[in-house]
Amino acid sequence: MAPPSRRLVLKIIAALLLLLVGLIVVLWQAPALTVRYLPGWLKQEYGLNLTLGKIQVDLAQPLLTLGPSALTDDDGKPLLSLAELSLKPDLKASWHQQGLVLTEVTLTAPTLDLQRRVPDAKRPGTPRFNLTDTLSQLLAPSPRTADEALSPAPKITIAMLSLQQGRLTYRDTRATQADGWLPPQTLTGLALTLTNISSLPDQNSLYTLAATLGKSQLKADGSVSLSGASQGKLSLAKLPLKPFAPLWAPYLSLDLLKGQASAQASYRLIPGKQGFGWQLSKGKLTLDGWQLHYPKGAEFARFTQLVLGDISLDGQQQLLKIGKLNVQQPVLHASLDSQQNLDVSKILTPRVSPASTKATIGKGINTTRKTQPQNKPWRWQLGQIALRKGSLNLLESSSGKPLARELTDLELTLSGLDNRLNKASPLTLKARLNQQAQLAFEGKLTPAPFALEGDIRQQGLPLTWLQPYLQERVRVSVKQGELSSRLKLAIAIDGKGALSTLNLSGALDIDKLDVQSGADNQRLLQIARLELTGLHYEGISQQVKIDDILLRQPFGRIEINEDGTTNVQQLILPAPPASADKGSAIVRKGPEPRLVVAQVRIQQGNLRFADRSLSQEFSADIADLNGQTLHISNIPGQRSDIAFNGKVDKYAPVTIRGGANLLIDEPELDLAVDFNNLEMTSFSPYSGTYAGYAIDKGQLTMKLNYHLVGNRLEGDNDIIIKKLQLGEKIDSDKAKDLPLGLAVALLSDANGVIKLNLKVKGNLDQPDFSLGSVFWNVLGNTLRKAITSPFSLLASLTGGAKDLDELSFQPGEYELTSGQQAKLAKLAGALKARPQLSMNIRGKVNFNQERPLLQRQKLERVLARITGSPVDLTQLGKDDVMQAALAQAYQERFKEDLVALADRLGLAANSMALRDQAVILLRDQQLITAKSLRNLAMARARNTKTYLVDTQAITQDRLFVLDSQVKEADKSAKVVLTLDN
Repeated sequence: MAPPSRRLVLKIIAALLLLLVGLIVVLWQAPALTVRYLPGWLKQEYGLNLTLGKIQVDLAQPLLTLGPSALTDDDGKPLLSLAELSLKPDLKASWHQQGLVLTEVTLTAPTLDLQRRVPDAKRPGTPRFNLTDTLSQLLAPSPRTADEALSPAPKITIAMLSLQQGRLTYRDTRATQADGWLPPQTLTGLALTLTNISSLPDQNSLYTLAATLGKSQLKADGSVSLSGASQGKLSLAKLPLKPFAPLWAPYLSLDLLKGQASAQASYRLIPGKQGFGWQLSKGKLTLDGWQLHYPKGAEFARFTQLVLGDISLDGQQQLLKIGKLNVQQPVLHASLDSQQNLDVSKILTPRVSPASTKATIGKGINTTRKTQPQNKPWRWQLGQIALRKGSLNLLESSSGKPLARELTDLELTLSGLDNRLNKASPLTLKARLNQQAQLAFEGKLTPAPFALEGDIRQQGLPLTWLQPYLQERVRVSVKQGELSSRLKLAIAIDGKGALSTLNLSGALDIDKLDVQSGADNQRLLQIARLELTGLHYEGISQQVKIDDILLRQPFGRIEINEDGTTNVQQLILPAPPASADKGSAIVRKGPEPRLVVAQVRIQQGNLRFADRSLSQEFSADIADLNGQTLHISNIPGQRSDIAFNGKVDKYAPVTIRGGANLLIDEPELDLAVDFNNLEMTSFSPYSGTYAGYAIDKGQLTMKLNYHLVGNRLEGDNDIIIKKLQLGEKIDSDKAKDLPLGLAVALLSDANGVIKLNLKVKGNLDQPDFSLGSVFWNVLGNTLRKAITSPFSLLASLTGGAKDLDELSFQPGEYELTSGQQAKLAKLAGALKARPQLSMNIRGKVNFNQERPLLQRQKLERVLARITGSPVDLTQLGKDDVMQAALAQAYQERFKEDLVALADRLGLAANSMALRDQAVILLRDQQLITAKSLRNLAMARARNTKTYLVDTQAITQDRLFVLDSQVKEADKSAKVVLTLDN
């Protein structure tokens, strides 16, 4: 409905005023007639229900007074009422100015009862009020005649218009869920004063306005003209906003428990050809003592004061400027669930009432909209946002249990914001985390597309906060440690909402890290200080580069438990079962991660190793560990350079050199580890478990070279043992039954030094693979070979024959040949190189071959007694004397001569065949006992010892002639040599 023209309103006012004045002057009875007939005329013409009070005229003043009057609706309820209206005309001035001049107009106790009604079904988007419904006929536009259009507006001048004790009541009769619904509001104490009012369009009138809304004071003053031009100041003090909460209820699911607002501004209205222009300047909005809660829940946010200062608005320029937004002591409460969902997002969800939902379903929704012309967009500028002494209380459950995180002493400044959201704005932030860690950021923020870059400074973050996040994955306890960092962050989102930039660079430090094992509550890892510098992380390309990592006084503990598992294995907890929801599976896409670390340095490190799987517990410390690893990466084809030095158990030096790349799919390793002068008494638990002996004395030097490609490990171990002395015998079911003392004597040279070369191989993929077990198995095989084939070992030392363990003799011989002496000389050289060895010498005979030979030799001695000279039966055919002695001996033994033997055997007398048969018969009659054979064997052994002592200078206390026990089963004529310690 179009409002009536200004000219028409002025005409109506002027006509009424002139009518009243004319009636006062001309008709003394006019007041009574007006009261009687005017309401009926208004009812008939405009449908108005007007009740007029008594009209009194005082011509002496002159003064016209209207008593209590009211405008009611169709139900008789008052809409607009007043207690009194008084008009004081200036008749003389009216005559001279040819218009109506009033020196004073006063309205006493005017009251307006304004009600908002349900919109008309034909115009659902147009607000509807009881007052507009009542005045609809009066406010309806009417066609103007030519005379009305050309006639000048009547001249009206009012020196002062005052409204006193006014009251405005607002009620909304719509459903409480309707947009813009408000509970009843009452404006009381309404006082308005206007001076120098004129119907001339360019004449300004000064005004003052005051009213009270609840306990809030509303004030305004300035100037206004009938042309619509106006300027002045407005202020509102301490208005409680809780009654106005329904205004934002459809947009925010929050309840305002308390809070008030104050506002002030200067305004200006400028009429123009295109409509009114308006401006606000020097504006200020202050919100005090706000407290917001979740619906029927806990506190969401509060602040002591929020100030929007230096506000200006220009309707024609469509420009909003806010110089500053200051928030004092803001507190925000939020929670983060295990799925990383922040509950703050829920406050933006509109609360839809069941009634409105049913109405929407019943009526249907018309989704067809007419295309509206695009208006010029508003521009805005915000000079600075400042938060002071703020707090953020976050209850996060990403670890599986609720944890309180409190960001306090929050100081935030964001400057230079405007409607150009792609412009970067300076941002600074300082805060404390849980009253312990300090956090600072200085950089730039771009709202859209979102981008953030700047410097992060963080100090004193307790690493104990990691404990809840680790307890589901590893069995460790972080007892101490603080993290500090100096980082540069750059993060950006592109226009499609995808991450386009994620870079992080800088340095971080960790002080006094202390991690305990959850299995035994003993320290597992300690670092006095970790310094990481030159960090460069590119999230899009998945590249991590680190210039340097320095570990000061690191400590680590590795242990093998009684069941063969390690303490590190005990720390790993079983992974939770995978979700059956296929949609939850994450398939990683993008480039392969790349890690490059220029160097890792260790200063004064300590590594403690213990093995409890042995019969006695073994422990060793690698202390004072210093060195570095260069060029660490997970790029195939590249290897790191490893160089470390340390000491085992404080004294024995250890060096580690080599190259490795253990971060690739097929790990590579070439490592050389040198241990010098380790005290072997430390290894008694190993020797007792696997060899059955403790170690009383000895030093160990090792050069270990290991090569790993993929899962294949190969090792070459050069071992030197000095002055090894075995201790007591130890019972162990894992010990191999080996004469370890003999092995030590065999392997020890003249200086008491044992040199070994052990080669090991293994497959890391084998479930039972253990480098320690592989090493001890190889060592055990080496010792077994030395013990079972000691002379082969000695032969390898001397370069001699491998059968140094025996000397073969011709049957009946016991003197050493030159070949046997040469063999013994080489054996003597090996014995001299192994001074701990002693040797046993045992003579042997060939029973079946050497017994007839001894009988023949005894027969020769019998014949020699007859002949008186030595006898050699091989010369029997050539020696007549020996033949005669043979015939005599035969005659004496068998009581017959050789002729009788020849006749009996059918041999010719004096033939060689007959003499050979006589030799055999006499030989077999010679008695040879085991003693004789033993003496032969003993002679061989003694001659061997004599040669070694007299010729080769082997001390006799190292050589033992063993008793030669003759058995019929003996088949070899020899000397058998065995070694002992």
